[in-house]
Amino acid sequence: MRVRVPPLAIAFALMAAALVATTWSTRTTVRDAFDTVREGQALAMREAVLRDLGELEGPPAPEELEAIVRDHAAGGLRYVATLDSHGTVIATAGAALGRQPARGEASIQHVGDRIRAEARVPPRRGRRGWWIVIEVAPGDAAELEAAATRTLAIGGIAALTLLGVAVALVRRELRRAAEERAREHERRLAALGEMSAVLAHEIKNPLASLKGNAQLLASAIGDNEKARVKADRVVDEAKRLEKLTQDLLAFVRTGELNKTDVELGELVQDDRVEVDLSPGTWKLDRERIREVIANLVENGIAAGPPVKVSAHPQGDYLVIEVADRGPGVPDGDREKIFEPFVTGKTKGTGLGLAIARRIVELHGGRISVRNDGGAVFRVEIPR
Repeated sequence: MRVRVPPLAIAFALMAAALVATTWSTRTTVRDAFDTVREGQALAMREAVLRDLGELEGPPAPEELEAIVRDHAAGGLRYVATLDSHGTVIATAGAALGRQPARGEASIQHVGDRIRAEARVPPRRGRRGWWIVIEVAPGDAAELEAAATRTLAIGGIAALTLLGVAVALVRRELRRAAEERAREHERRLAALGEMSAVLAHEIKNPLASLKGNAQLLASAIGDNEKARVKADRVVDEAKRLEKLTQDLLAFVRTGELNKTDVELGELVQDDRVEVDLSPGTWKLDRERIREVIANLVENGIAAGPPVKVSAHPQGDYLVIEVADRGPGVPDGDREKIFEPFVTGKTKGTGLGLAIARRIVELHGGRISVRNDGGAVFRVEIPR
């Protein structure tokens, strides 16, 4: 069954993607504008400081720089330094962010959340020229960046919300599809069970008569070897059909389980297998769980001995594993082999694993298979 993705989920996902793209693009644009504004404020502050220093005959004293920093603090000025033509710092005011400035750096430089700018004060009326370096912390631009960051965060939250809704819709659709598949599976099993029960009951009595008469015929033939072989073949085929009808009836059998406290050490009574059973008890239908294990053991022996059976409590589950050394089960067949009439044997009915799964599910458990040096069938039954 194909899973149909709800159109609303697709719409929410596309809206979320568009919102993230738009928000990110907006923030990038705002950051570019923010940098431009910061640099513009720094250059404007540099010109203002140069104007303040324009009438001086030489480099200002530290107290004069301090006054300049105080006068322009509201505009973001945080540091001023004067340097001679050799790059030696003459005086400073305020606190620099990072290392001390050096003459000849870029005229605009980003230092943390500040902009550093330098300029040369040219010689005038016989005075020597010198250099200034300022650091500006633009306030309006910082608020602009904070607003852009908040917008990105809000857009991200909205996008995540839309994606969450889309995921919830897809998960609900997947759950609905899985439930529909399970219902369809149950309907097919129910129809198959009804048909199988009718066929088994209709075949059972004529088959028993056929087998009995064939056995009588085989015993009455005497020394005619050729006729005896044919009669024995009829008996063998009748037995095979009898086994098929028994399996069909076992498959459609439901009814209540007869659960009792079962000793785990009593679950396997087969000399052909290696056992590893924990001590203790578990509430089980003894005979039907033994039937499950017997089916798995028969499959294991047919696939490739030696076969090992283990049963151990793990938390709130009893875990029974039947491992063989055969070729294993192909990945694509690991669910299919539990369906009725699916078998790789030439003389099998294809109902053994289907019956095993039905009994395990009646216990509220699950059965699965994996490959580990052969096939390993795992049965988990809750306490």
